[in-house]
Amino acid sequence: MLTLIYQLPRNSLVWMLFAQAALILPHVQHLPAWLLFSWCVVVLWRIQIFRGIWAMPSTLIKAALVGLSGLGIKLAYGTLLGIDPMVGLLITAFLLKLLEMSTRRDALVVIFLGFFVAATQFLYDQTIFGGLYGLLTILLLVITLLSVNQALVKPSFGGTGMKGAKILLQSLPLMFLLFAIMPRLGALWSVPQQTGAAQTGVSDSMSPGDFTDLTRSGKLAFRVSFQGEVPARRDLYWRGLVFSEFDGRTWSQSSQWLYLDGAAINWQNQKPFAWRNTLDISPSASLFNYSVVLEATQQPWLYMLGMPIDIPSKAGLSRPHTLISKGPVRQRRQYVLSTSTDYKLERELSDRQRRLETTLPKTVNPETRRRAELWQSESNSTAELIDRLLKHYHDQFVYTLKTPDMGRHSVDEFLWGTQRGFCEHFASSFVFFMRAAGIPARVVAGYQGGELSPAGDYLLVHQFDAHAWAEVWLPGQGWTRVDPTASVAPERIEQGLSDALSDDDSDLLAGPLSLIYYRNINILNKLRLQWDALNYYWYQRVVGYDDEQQMNFFRDWLGGEDPWRVALALIGGAAAVLGSLALWVWYGSRRVLDPVTRAYYSMQRRMEKEGLTRGRGEAPRDFTARVKQARPDLAAQVNTISQLYEKVMYGGYEALTPELKRQARKFSHFS
Repeated sequence: MLTLIYQLPRNSLVWMLFAQAALILPHVQHLPAWLLFSWCVVVLWRIQIFRGIWAMPSTLIKAALVGLSGLGIKLAYGTLLGIDPMVGLLITAFLLKLLEMSTRRDALVVIFLGFFVAATQFLYDQTIFGGLYGLLTILLLVITLLSVNQALVKPSFGGTGMKGAKILLQSLPLMFLLFAIMPRLGALWSVPQQTGAAQTGVSDSMSPGDFTDLTRSGKLAFRVSFQGEVPARRDLYWRGLVFSEFDGRTWSQSSQWLYLDGAAINWQNQKPFAWRNTLDISPSASLFNYSVVLEATQQPWLYMLGMPIDIPSKAGLSRPHTLISKGPVRQRRQYVLSTSTDYKLERELSDRQRRLETTLPKTVNPETRRRAELWQSESNSTAELIDRLLKHYHDQFVYTLKTPDMGRHSVDEFLWGTQRGFCEHFASSFVFFMRAAGIPARVVAGYQGGELSPAGDYLLVHQFDAHAWAEVWLPGQGWTRVDPTASVAPERIEQGLSDALSDDDSDLLAGPLSLIYYRNINILNKLRLQWDALNYYWYQRVVGYDDEQQMNFFRDWLGGEDPWRVALALIGGAAAVLGSLALWVWYGSRRVLDPVTRAYYSMQRRMEKEGLTRGRGEAPRDFTARVKQARPDLAAQVNTISQLYEKVMYGGYEALTPELKRQARKFSHFS
């Protein structure tokens, strides 16, 4: 039996291939190369089917393609579970369905699959550019759907595109209304995702060279909006992690916190633990209120300025007083903080804590141990010892990204040999020296500084702002920040990293593919900052539009958040939008007459005043015959106009148009 195969019209096929290419483009960087090659093969096959050169694939071939594609996804990602492989499977189905398309229903399935693929783009990119690009892909799908349903009327390629754009524009007001008023059920990108993605930013340990590597990244770490005045740059120490264990080369977080004073993390919804009382913030201390928008890091730690008054939602305060998220930050996250930089932390240390913060491996850096004991014996106080070591840094050391490799006794080599290093070298050697002198000390890792936005209303903190400093425990004062980098390169703290580096080192800051690399070119730097500001406001107003912002919107615009107010706004807004669209459609559907028909209709209106109305579908000649019987005095003029009209409209005598207009004007004004 002969099976009829649906032939997708040329117009529809072209739009469908355009739409598929646009939908796949944002996924290129995380799709396996073989899948992109497969799409090219499928497109070629579909075109050859359209041309009648190749046949449709058999059932056996289609089954083999499905099986091989599933196996390829499994091999590429190592699993079929997770966001990346699931997106890969969806796109695979989207491609292969194009090859299987043999009915009009199949064409519609391909288009509707495309809408799902368009949504997956926002799993990876929620910038304003990503939003506009997503809108473009939706437009292409709408045009494709329209072209499939217009197959019988043979519309022009451009005409279909214009009509699709008009339909999408008509839907935007209602989309905005639903976005603003409908309950926030959680965005598509709020699901856990990219579990295999590389970690970015400050890691859970610190070895020589780690922070040096971060300076080569111009990526954004987080943005901060302050309520009120932005603190001075020298005060912008963004606390992230505390490292208390050292193995001779690498500093890491201590597991011993789990056994000190109960649980190591006090979550936001828990009663404050006893060790929270070791933080003393004066009631008269000035507070900083700000909102942090942290980029995805795949890591759980958050960043704050000083010490927090309260813990943000879905977060906790660790025993060494750092902020921890309840899970890895797999997507951009916003949290609000109220903190103070004027505090006293742990005025008293237990014996166990003291041992933890003074322990060192026994077989490394003997020269530093010897000097520390000597200098300690020659000092009258801990403060005097600290000042002497900081002066040693100031007088002898060079702040540079080009650090030499170091061996087993890295601190000895740095302090008494190379004397060239970056922030991790200074912080590590300082803490080691303090511990060797019997003084509790630890490394703190995070970021320092930030770049003010063009409007001055928020800070941009980049990966190259990553910084390490030290905390020293002083009797009666508790943990006190000491930044040895500030002794060597105070301009790093006061002005920023680029101002502290030499010209040769500055070339290593960020990479040539980052706009920050060209920050010295004024126009490019302004464009970069303006573009970031646009993306930041996009996130604040659109991507970050959550329950709290929606409630604020209801209170500001509706006078409250009562259900009846929301329902009234939704119904009233929908009625206004749909009513406006109805008027637009009605206005656009009015018959637009060409000049020839308009001239003929002017004669008809004159005859209507005389009591003779042309019937629906009545031919001009038949109407003229009726006029001759009813009004012989007007028959000659009506006959002339009718004949001219027929010759111009159906005979192609366009040269007679001026005469038709003249006769019609003469007749319509005759009384």
